[in-house]
Amino acid sequence: MMDRSIELISYALLSSYKKRKVFDFKAEPLFGDASGRQYFRITFDEGSAILMKVADVKPGEFGRGDSFFDFIAIRALFEECGIKVPKIYSVMEDQKALLLEDLGDVTMFKMVESDRANKMKYVKSAVELLAKTQTALYKRERFDSPADRRVFGTSLFMDEFYHFYEYMIAKRVYDRPFNHLWPKLEKKFKRISAELSKAPYFFSHRDFQSKNIMIKNGKSYLIDFQDALMAPAVYDLVALLRDSYIVLSDEEVEIMLKHFWNINGVARELFSDYEFFERTFYIQTLQRKMKDAGRFIYLNQVKGKEWFIPYVVPTLGYVRSTIIKLDMEDLLDILGPYIPELSPGDRKK
Repeated sequence: MMDRSIELISYALLSSYKKRKVFDFKAEPLFGDASGRQYFRITFDEGSAILMKVADVKPGEFGRGDSFFDFIAIRALFEECGIKVPKIYSVMEDQKALLLEDLGDVTMFKMVESDRANKMKYVKSAVELLAKTQTALYKRERFDSPADRRVFGTSLFMDEFYHFYEYMIAKRVYDRPFNHLWPKLEKKFKRISAELSKAPYFFSHRDFQSKNIMIKNGKSYLIDFQDALMAPAVYDLVALLRDSYIVLSDEEVEIMLKHFWNINGVARELFSDYEFFERTFYIQTLQRKMKDAGRFIYLNQVKGKEWFIPYVVPTLGYVRSTIIKLDMEDLLDILGPYIPELSPGDRKK
């Protein structure tokens, strides 16, 4: 049976969109993954649309803003820049609900899952989509979006590092004391955060990964962009090439890094040389994937979302290989006793 509140919201949004009363429709709940948003596919006599309902929660966690109003504002900016995003058909501000274009169910993640032999073809296409997106944003004329007012600074990097420590160790390890561990990690994480904060910054989607790239009629659309902000210019590339849902080997990442550098004039404009670009990519990988590993544990422990647990191991694999790549093996010595996946072991690059 359809939830009564969703039924009433759907009716109001549909009637506003179609400019007439629409009574004959169905609302099917869709999987919402990690977000604080509910999604429903609304089917009616003329087709379908997506209802997005934002939870009434306080904004601000990890530098985020208002998911409802920021979604609307950033979507408008992307559309102005020629970046493909879902259309908005109607809005209910008091309910924080939107009726959106139905982009279907095919994501880049699903494309790879169904055609693993051509994984790199899809990854290359997404890398080229990111390069085009950055080029479009580089040429924009308007700089007043919510993302332009949010900056991924050192305090936010440190908040995310602590999230890693809290959920990967403090709330997960019960067989050994860790009372003096955070001060040791904090010193190292502060140095990493300081280096990242000095890198070139650029408008960043913040979660540019395979589940947020929708494919409709052969064209790629971006979703889940409401948390966009100014971040190190490699941030979205890290999210894509070190995607926890589609695992790439170190060699595959190197190939795509060079391809992105060659096709993206924005990257070459922002970074003085490839070596600087590459190092920033790996430093950002370490910070982002540590946060992701802790976040997956948090989503399981606090939100009851157990489906993120299988992605912890590949995410920690990225962390380990990046630590070795950056010659920071002393981090493995510190973390290894608490996180088996980060034990020193074989340190070959």
